[in-house]
Amino acid sequence: MKGFLKKFCALGLVLFVAGFFLSVPKAAAEEIKLGVIYAMTGKGSALGTKQMDAAKLAVKEINDAGGANFGGKKVMIKAFYQDTETKPDAAIRKMKSMINDEGITALVGGTFAHVSLALNDQSRRTPIMFCATNGVPEEFFEKEKKGPYSFSTMASGESVGRGAAAYITEVMKKKKVAVCLPDYAYGHGALRGIEEVFKKNPVDWEKIMTPVGTTDMTPFLLRVSDYKPEIVSMGQWGNDAINILKQAYDMKLRDRMEVFFNWIVNVFATGITPEALDGVMCQLYWYHNMAGFPDQEVVKTSDAFTARYKAAYGEPPDPYAMSAYYGVKETVRAMELAKSTDPKKAYEALMANPDWVSAKGPAKWRVDGQCSYKYYSFIGKGLGPKDRKDATWDYVKIVDAYKGTSFQKDPKALGW
Repeated sequence: MKGFLKKFCALGLVLFVAGFFLSVPKAAAEEIKLGVIYAMTGKGSALGTKQMDAAKLAVKEINDAGGANFGGKKVMIKAFYQDTETKPDAAIRKMKSMINDEGITALVGGTFAHVSLALNDQSRRTPIMFCATNGVPEEFFEKEKKGPYSFSTMASGESVGRGAAAYITEVMKKKKVAVCLPDYAYGHGALRGIEEVFKKNPVDWEKIMTPVGTTDMTPFLLRVSDYKPEIVSMGQWGNDAINILKQAYDMKLRDRMEVFFNWIVNVFATGITPEALDGVMCQLYWYHNMAGFPDQEVVKTSDAFTARYKAAYGEPPDPYAMSAYYGVKETVRAMELAKSTDPKKAYEALMANPDWVSAKGPAKWRVDGQCSYKYYSFIGKGLGPKDRKDATWDYVKIVDAYKGTSFQKDPKALGW
């Protein structure tokens, strides 16, 4: 009997220890242990460094104000900053290290979609609160694939496509459209969204895909020209975006059709010559200069955030930097609501109190972890050299916003 009891107690001790090390460490309420991870090196670094700057600003502002408010008790943030290297395996390794070695209970990050998908997948194995602040594929939000406490401040690739197609057909009323997208995951995601909208709003349209890294876009632009559309919707990224808009300008494509650019950000917009962007209609998540937009609260909040960011870093914030800033803010708000750093309690508190306000305006969390904004996206008109006060940063003038119903799928369509 004594031998049995010894074995039983030993087994119980083993199970206790195993359970302790397999569970996500829970940070004491004396401080918030927050992981922040972006692409500081690799292909995503041009954008990731801006996101990291914004996340650090959010942490600093909260700590400078005395910390997060846990029911009247102030709790400071201890942040751990890591580099994804734009590699899923490196990101996962560092995520695990921050959980096991530092005791983080929440992670904010993500620059490129494939890395954020990997982080989300890992968050299903080590249930941690994860806020992705970059564009992710819609599968991220599917009930069977989403981490239990994952959410995102940014639009999905499919939503980018839907927003562009909806604005072109519902607002601009175009009936013949050329769609020119990059031939990789992001482009295919945007294409799925475009196809959904075009089924709902029938148009004549032609699809043209450009290989990543194409330096000479002429053959693809000639196909666009030969189709004779009313408008061409482009969606390239980085150097490909710079190349296609410059070459479209050189070919005088805008003399024959309107040009709509699906999604533009500071990181590559500042590399496009003003002449090439002049008059191009662009969809944006957000823009640092909202002057003239009818909603004065959006203008005021955007101006204030831009001023703080410029004071810290000497340049206006990228739209993805704004997303990173509010990713930190909303993650901390979730903990404040729960008065706890426990991922489950914090996430449930956030979903129970879904309404919040960002520089984009009023927002609301959905059951699938997506954010529904009053202004899903903003529409800008590209500025030429004569219309820019600042030759680098004044690249568009915000002229409208998309507020229709086409931008996001209903959560039921994602299994909720």
